[in-house]
Amino acid sequence: MEKKENKDIELLNRIYQDATVGTLAIDKILKKIEDDTLRKLFSKQFEYYQKFAERCDVLAMKLDGEVKENSFFKKAKQTAMLYMSLWMDKSPRHIVELMITGTTMGIVDTIKAQKDLKTKNEEINTLVAEFKKMQEEFYEKLKKQLAKV
Repeated sequence: MEKKENKDIELLNRIYQDATVGTLAIDKILKKIEDDTLRKLFSKQFEYYQKFAERCDVLAMKLDGEVKENSFFKKAKQTAMLYMSLWMDKSPRHIVELMITGTTMGIVDTIKAQKDLKTKNEEINTLVAEFKKMQEEFYEKLKKQLAKV
């Protein structure tokens, strides 16, 4: 039984880390964006990522576990890559492209985590499914924005 709980915590940790990577990136992007429509969309996505990270943390504690922060090196690498990309091109189109890429990576990571760390815990399965659905919905909204910028 302990092994199963570890997989449950590991799955929550993967979703937590994806959500926190999203909040880190969006926080940096919000400081660079001037378009109100994009600011509102990105802010909403930021809020959703925060809520999912919190839900993962609470659920992990309920299972007597804890989620882990992304490593300092992963955060530093992501921040450096994001700043370099924004330094080269601060246009709304490029920023939307970055958001689409990041959201797509999140969807792929979620699908892989679902497959690799299957669980019978319905609360975790619901959270993971909702997280994936949220990302897919933002992906569609971002595609529409790309056609406008």
